[in-house]
Amino acid sequence: MEKILILLLVALSVAYAAPDPRGIIIYLEEGELCLNSAQCKSKCCHHTSALGLARCAALASENSECSPQTLYGIYYKCPCERGLTCEADKTITGTITNTNFGVCHDIGRSKQ
Repeated sequence: MEKILILLLVALSVAYAAPDPRGIIIYLEEGELCLNSAQCKSKCCHHTSALGLARCAALASENSECSPQTLYGIYYKCPCERGLTCEADKTITGTITNTNFGVCHDIGRSKQ
C-alpha cells in the first residue's frame, strides 16, 4: 500500500512539474480574460463596453476597424496586424476616451 502511495505521489509531482505552454498571467490565448494587452499572445486585450470584461482577441486585419496603439493597453477595437497601419483621426479627445477608431491599411500597397 505504501509503495502505491509513493508511486502516486511521484506521478503527481512529475505532472505538476511539467511546464504548461499556456500562460496563467501572461501569454494568454484568444478569449481568455485579461487586464492589459501585454498579457495576450496577440497583444490585444479587447472589451465591448466600459463595464464589460476584457478578453484577448486577434489583431485587426486589412480593411477592418482598428484603434491606434495606446498606453492603456485595453481596446474597443484591436490594433492592426504587423505590417499594417491604423489610419484614424488621432485627436486628443479620441485618445483620452479611446474612441479614435480607424481602418487598417497596408502602407506599401497604398503608396503604389
